[in-house]
Amino acid sequence: MPWPIVLAAMFRYALRRVLWSIPTLIATSLVIFFVTTLAPDPATPSKAGGANDWRFEEARRARFLDLPRLFNTSPHDVRSLAREALSHVAAGDDRREAAANELCRLGGAALPYVLPLLETLPPDARGRVAAALTPVAARMGLGQRMMPDDIFQGSSLSRPESAVLFWTQFWENRALDFNRAAVNRAVGRLVEHGGELREREILSLDTFALPAILRAMTAERDGTVLERLTRLARHMSERGPVLTSDAAVYDVRRAVADWREWWFVHSTDFVVLDGVSRAIAFLTETRYGKWLERAGSGELGVSVVDGEPIGSKLRTHAPLTVLICALAMLAGWALAVPVGAIGAWRQGRPFDVVSSTILLVLYATPTFAIAEMLRRFAVIRGVGGTRVAWAVTALAVGSLATLSRWQRGAMLEVIRQDYVRTARAKGLSVLRVAVVHAMRNALLPMVTLAGLHLPTLLAGALVVEEVFQLPGLGFVTLRAIESHDTPWLMAVVLVAAVAVTLGLVASDVACGTLDPRLREVLAGEPGKRAS
Repeated sequence: MPWPIVLAAMFRYALRRVLWSIPTLIATSLVIFFVTTLAPDPATPSKAGGANDWRFEEARRARFLDLPRLFNTSPHDVRSLAREALSHVAAGDDRREAAANELCRLGGAALPYVLPLLETLPPDARGRVAAALTPVAARMGLGQRMMPDDIFQGSSLSRPESAVLFWTQFWENRALDFNRAAVNRAVGRLVEHGGELREREILSLDTFALPAILRAMTAERDGTVLERLTRLARHMSERGPVLTSDAAVYDVRRAVADWREWWFVHSTDFVVLDGVSRAIAFLTETRYGKWLERAGSGELGVSVVDGEPIGSKLRTHAPLTVLICALAMLAGWALAVPVGAIGAWRQGRPFDVVSSTILLVLYATPTFAIAEMLRRFAVIRGVGGTRVAWAVTALAVGSLATLSRWQRGAMLEVIRQDYVRTARAKGLSVLRVAVVHAMRNALLPMVTLAGLHLPTLLAGALVVEEVFQLPGLGFVTLRAIESHDTPWLMAVVLVAAVAVTLGLVASDVACGTLDPRLREVLAGEPGKRAS
């Protein structure tokens, strides 16, 4: 069969396997999600200073504990939050103070949904709402330059009558400025040209400009521009880091990641969900939706241990773990295949008995015990070698017993076949029969099982990295367990699930490549499929 046809067939097969693995990954993600949500809520009032403490609410929001698990029939946005706060302030009920603080937090983003309703309120309620917006006016830098002296004099904005007149005239003059296209242009001009006047222009829009600022911040790399953007974001949101123009790359990455994480949690507080976005929010504004969205974006959140982006930490620590697992797999297979094959060929003879006994002892010895013995041996005897080499040795020895038994069993099955006995009856050498006829077919089930061996290697990596103090995924994961770093643990489990799934797909494709019968079936040759 021509190799181009074979390669095309294998490519189609691999693509089908990858597509079929997507539902498996989704099911895996659901299991991981439900397991992690069964853990106790670490954000408790006793740790945060009381159930009404803003730190307690912020801790819950950071873990999306304020959202339903799978479906959100009434997702909130800035419009619903602003109108709810408006109703409590206007009514003057027992939630008036908390609602006033909420209006201050929402800031300029809430003004298009609050100020047009002032005229519909009774005079007393109108005065209470307008006065509650006084901190927003101060943050926006509004003052005498906005109003005549007889209306705005010092602290007179705190008086309900003056506050109502102030905000009424403000909205008459500035309503057209509160649209997304104008804000995007203003932020674009600030990024390109800078300038104090342009900063004041954006400050006067307050949190209404946050979406454009955060979007520009994540796409920008210039230190001076990032300093302006983080300064504006900090002023509007009253939280978060401010960068300097000469900040180090590491500080820039952490600061931008902090802002992106905050925006990922709080974005719906400053934008309106309408039409398609609201329909999508029924699924995305849930705990599982947020978790899946974060996983699909590759960002995976921020570690609670050091504030480092999880995606960046994975890229930093994963190469070492991949190297250890790959070398351990190569070393383990290089030893296990010949040991298992020779043991099967010489079944019951001294080599088979001795090797089986040794492998049984290794199989019964935990990986951490092997790693610790190697570490102490290296220290006591002064044996050279890097920690990575010892870790690979411990991981390979731990998997050698299992792999060799697999190979022995597969070889025993093959050498009992008629074609092997026929080859030996023809007078072919033992080596030729073992390598050419028996080994080739005995490797097929081993290749299939290779994908199943990957989870064992990943689990063993956690142990050997801890014993030899290697900063790979295993070492960092154990620190995350000690610190209850749930975002990191969820990310590692998901990455491991993806790696194992891809390993299974690769082993299936490799098995199809080695087996001519399967190649013919995949290529779809007439007559072959039926046979």
